[in-house]
Amino acid sequence: MWQLFILVLALALRLIYLFQIRSADPTFNFPIMDALYHHEWAVSIIQGGWLGKDAFFRAPLYPHLVALLYKLFGTNLLVPRLFQCAIGAINCVLTARIGAFLFRKKIGIVAGIVASLYPLFIYFDSELLIPTILIFLILLAFYLMLRQSATAGSRIGWLSIGIVFGLAVITRPNILLFLVVLPFWLYWNLRKQIKSVLIYGVLGVILMIAPVTIRNYIVSREFVLIAWQGGTNFYIGNNEYSDGHTAIVPGTRTSWWGGFYDAKRIAEAAVGRKLENSEIDQYWMNKGFEWISQEPAKAFMLFLKKTYLFFSGFEIPNNRNIYFFAHLTYLKFLLFNLPFFRFPFGLLFPLSLVGVLFFVRRDQTRWLKKKRRPHPWLVLLYMGVYTFSFILFFVCARYRLPIIPFLIIFATFAILHGADEIRKKRYKQLTVPLLLFVGTYTFFNADIFGEKKTNPALDYLTMGTTYKKMGRIEDAMRAYAKAIEANPNMAEGYYDIGNIYAERKDLTEARKWYLKAIEVNPRSAEAHNNLGNIYFESGVYDKALEHYQQAHVLEPNYESPLYHAGLVYKYMGDYARAESLWVRVLDINPNNEHARYQLEKLRRD
Repeated sequence: MWQLFILVLALALRLIYLFQIRSADPTFNFPIMDALYHHEWAVSIIQGGWLGKDAFFRAPLYPHLVALLYKLFGTNLLVPRLFQCAIGAINCVLTARIGAFLFRKKIGIVAGIVASLYPLFIYFDSELLIPTILIFLILLAFYLMLRQSATAGSRIGWLSIGIVFGLAVITRPNILLFLVVLPFWLYWNLRKQIKSVLIYGVLGVILMIAPVTIRNYIVSREFVLIAWQGGTNFYIGNNEYSDGHTAIVPGTRTSWWGGFYDAKRIAEAAVGRKLENSEIDQYWMNKGFEWISQEPAKAFMLFLKKTYLFFSGFEIPNNRNIYFFAHLTYLKFLLFNLPFFRFPFGLLFPLSLVGVLFFVRRDQTRWLKKKRRPHPWLVLLYMGVYTFSFILFFVCARYRLPIIPFLIIFATFAILHGADEIRKKRYKQLTVPLLLFVGTYTFFNADIFGEKKTNPALDYLTMGTTYKKMGRIEDAMRAYAKAIEANPNMAEGYYDIGNIYAERKDLTEARKWYLKAIEVNPRSAEAHNNLGNIYFESGVYDKALEHYQQAHVLEPNYESPLYHAGLVYKYMGDYARAESLWVRVLDINPNNEHARYQLEKLRRD
């Protein structure tokens, strides 16, 4: 009965949020960044075939799952979100079952209710992102493994566990690191049956990974185990300019595909030839290790910073400001970012550490009596290895979600065990745990690196861009105005208003707003480029070329100023200059159809 209560509670909360955010957030039907990538990948699978044409850049399970849902129910962005709400509710029940197994039934029930209410779970269950499915696979694998290891188990059981872990690996390859150390725990606790455990468990993992590896080889003729994103991500988190959480390769564009193509181009320019995907992966991996070897002290300090950020109370955004969009719904009552009160993670993590301390104390006593419970140690091993696997790269809020169900269990244990100690008047037993809680709460809720301040300017900008796509131009203008109000130094706000006036053919107003953007940020290549377009349309060719040149100097791989400068030279009768510029555009992006058309037309004429 209690499991049904948790399931219904969790599902109801998720569905209420889903339909609230659907009404309040204009980006709901216009996903951005990683969510857009997953959606477009799923659509391409349906349209272009399930095999695909290139080695996977990212782990494939989630986009293929979304594609399957689109195939069954139509390409509707609501469908995968409804599915994830259901899976998210099941995750809460699994959290409760695991909590009951690790400690006792009461702890499991409370942990399941807390998981149902946990705002980040609710938030990400409605995002077209990986966490919900990954959490489900990890919780399911642990639930099956805890049951198997507590009994004699069966070969089919361990094969099933291997299959679930294998699915988790092709969802998030970092899980492989945990699977490398897991056999040591299994050997220590299941020595008598270790042979069959390992054989069938490993077989299950291989059965899931091997098809991905074979498929990658068939389509690309190169060995890519799962995906070739790892090297790029490693360098993002290990370079001179890394802040530990911003997911951008230095020197590349901030847009998803712009950064993708720039990272490939930089690697190929450095090596001096076209590279295979696996070679690009290795290039950036080597660059990261090269920096670590050259700057070990800086690398170590960055590692410590990433560790702090991973466990800090602040929810570090990756694609968009979690606080801004969550606060469009009832989650504003469950999610806070106040000085020394970053709720809920800022409270959850210190409490979970107290729970770990209580468990270690109790297990030491049971060890002496030969009644120890090894299973919580397995959970601690997983959390440690998983955390380490991400701190090696870079961190953000959604990357830590797969350890939160277990943190909730330990935090619940801390509260209930602490209450038992108070009832028994064993106050001395609470001294060290209380000091641990106060110290870690203060430390991880502080703003040591100045990362915990949020500004809604970028989020208003995102909303404005979405309103514009929807044809709601006046709403877009208001959103851009709010972005400028929130941050008067955000050049993009002025730039986007200029774009609206340019599309209305109000060249005077457009020029005014582009000039404001350049005044705020003289290094805005986009503003220089579009101001050049205004001068081009006005017939002021010398000023147009001046701003195209400035845009090119600021971003040498920016195609638009080169392409439009070519048009200017064509109209001026300098066909040789026009041709050379369009050739350069195609060198940067061979898929630029506008440049290809102009070049072919010029050579034909």
